[in-house]
Amino acid sequence: MFDEDYKKTLAQELKISDLSLLDSIVGENEFRFLLSKLDEQSFSPGMRTDKSKIDTFDLSNLKNHKFCANLHVHTNASDGLADIEGILEAALKIADENASNGGFGFVLGITDHDTVKNAQRALQIVSANKDKYKNLKLVLGVEISTVATEFSHQIKTLDIHTLLYCINPFEKRLCDYLKNKMELKFELANKTLNALKEALAPLLKDLKLLLTLEEAAKIHPMITKGQDEVSHPLKKYIFARTLYAYYADNNPQIQAMLQKEGVNKELLSYEKPVFKYKSMFNNERYFYIYKEALEKYLNFITGGKYGITLPQIPENIEQYLLKAKEICECSHPQKGRKIEAFSEFSQTLKFTNTLDYGLASIAHPARINSNYIDSPLDVFFDEFWHMYKKYGTDRAYAYEKYYQSYSGKKHFERIEAINSTAEKYNFAHTGGIDSHGYGVCSRA
Repeated sequence: MFDEDYKKTLAQELKISDLSLLDSIVGENEFRFLLSKLDEQSFSPGMRTDKSKIDTFDLSNLKNHKFCANLHVHTNASDGLADIEGILEAALKIADENASNGGFGFVLGITDHDTVKNAQRALQIVSANKDKYKNLKLVLGVEISTVATEFSHQIKTLDIHTLLYCINPFEKRLCDYLKNKMELKFELANKTLNALKEALAPLLKDLKLLLTLEEAAKIHPMITKGQDEVSHPLKKYIFARTLYAYYADNNPQIQAMLQKEGVNKELLSYEKPVFKYKSMFNNERYFYIYKEALEKYLNFITGGKYGITLPQIPENIEQYLLKAKEICECSHPQKGRKIEAFSEFSQTLKFTNTLDYGLASIAHPARINSNYIDSPLDVFFDEFWHMYKKYGTDRAYAYEKYYQSYSGKKHFERIEAINSTAEKYNFAHTGGIDSHGYGVCSRA
């Protein structure tokens, strides 16, 4: 039996005595073995027909039963849409089809942001249904949202997501660590929102706006859960909510058009243009792009009958939004300014060494923002992998070489430097789609 001690620990947590009920649960030794058997095709449902867009797989690997692993899956415990039962069923369907066609079953990694709630639940479900899940291999994990401020070749804070696999999701040290960070981030989010309300009070009064974290969760569900960031979600919220109120809610002409066309009220919400035209957005020009997206959205929901053109953002509103940007960014760590609510990259790696179980993998390394790096990428990543190994020691086991949801030229241009500098450390290669929807074959 692989990982007998690990399974004994999990059995104690579940108060069961039959270790065979945990046959589908993957520990560190079996994880190493499985990764040695998986290649890039194993992690991809098929070829990407358009690398600039996510989820454009031709599904050839799914159809020929070579797609057999997704080690990066989110549920509604963080920012995914599906409950854990739905994700398990989706993975099980592929696992059984693969097995019945002579292929490997399916390896599923549950990796919610900064919470192990559904990793716990998945363990309970699978262990209670051994025969049902015989073709599924379940990897219990978590994606810890970390920040880095200490690299010699960075000019701004880098967001680095660290996956931790084969954990004991009930381990007190891990649960306490995540709980503390979540409580601190939720407190910081409330504090930042209150600062926004105070600074923008005249504008909010004019636009008849009441800001709440619950409303902000429409655009970024983790903000009320104390997970991931504070600055970026609240910037998205305040920019979009303010401009929607100005251009739509408080605009009699727009309201008359919407009423005349009988537009469903469910479509009239500030976050809808963001999700409809997600590919338009970037951090630096967010509120200018939101105006453009809102204009497109209003024309879309009115059938293009009116040729709606929105005027430029008034200077006074633009000044308020720039002030809001400044307030939000004070809630994010900077070089020389750490914030306790955030998990520092090096300190998080040190923390993983105190846990009883767990192997680390760097999530989607090509999404590390190269605009915040002032050296050639190979120089930066040489230092990056060195620090990863230095602080993670034997727990720094892998990186997500076969990440399937990169989009745009900038991500793919970074891959060569990432892979070439990682080679000297002999890291194992994980992969996944970063699924947030109702299945395990796509990101959305």
